[in-house]
Amino acid sequence: MANAWSAADRWCSSTDRWCSSTARRNGSQIRAQRPEIATWTGPQLHAFLTWNRDIFNDELFPLWRTIAYTGIRRGEALALRWGDVNFGTGRLSIRRAADVTTQNKAKSTKTGSARVIDLDGETLATLKVYRTKRGSISLDLARADASVFGNDAGAIRSPNEVGRRWTYRVERAQAVVDGLPRITLKGLRHTHATLLLELGEHPKVVQERLGHSTITTTMNIYSHVTPTMQKAAADRFAAHLDGA
Repeated sequence: MANAWSAADRWCSSTDRWCSSTARRNGSQIRAQRPEIATWTGPQLHAFLTWNRDIFNDELFPLWRTIAYTGIRRGEALALRWGDVNFGTGRLSIRRAADVTTQNKAKSTKTGSARVIDLDGETLATLKVYRTKRGSISLDLARADASVFGNDAGAIRSPNEVGRRWTYRVERAQAVVDGLPRITLKGLRHTHATLLLELGEHPKVVQERLGHSTITTTMNIYSHVTPTMQKAAADRFAAHLDGA
């Protein structure tokens, strides 16, 4: 973990491209301030998803859960086809993204490359049940080339419309979940990454799941997590020596 973060520090020091601007005070490089990223804590995410599934009875619950538990982009989720979900291996292939400018059209991912990520068992089970439900509407909606989160006509949902639906649901949830902050759908992706890093996951794994082109991008965006990681590292080191 430390080596990965050090590599990014060296990259930033040698090129000054990590931050939009940098300053040097007393010989130390200071990162430019980035806009604060709004995310949920683990309990807040759990509370929202539980409310959304059990109280709101949301038909889009599988979509929110998939984004929350994988960190994939909104457009990538909306462009998924059932053939991208390997129920045997529990892996998800990210090959395309929904086009914001053209209705019912997919394009390449933001980085132009595909990736494969692992799914947890519960998310995989959720998708399996959802496929059965889609198939009960029409067998065509459950075929390998069908859109996972498409509308009842089988078309790719509009990313902007889905974003508006997300905002509405968060506002509804705030009325019943105490202290739930408002976050965007992109904030759900940020939440996935932030929680993984706080749990001590290696940044390289987070980069691969998010689909960033470089690990530097990941660590630049989520630099707000480093204080938590530093504290955890200090506590682990002390505990190791105290137990020696």
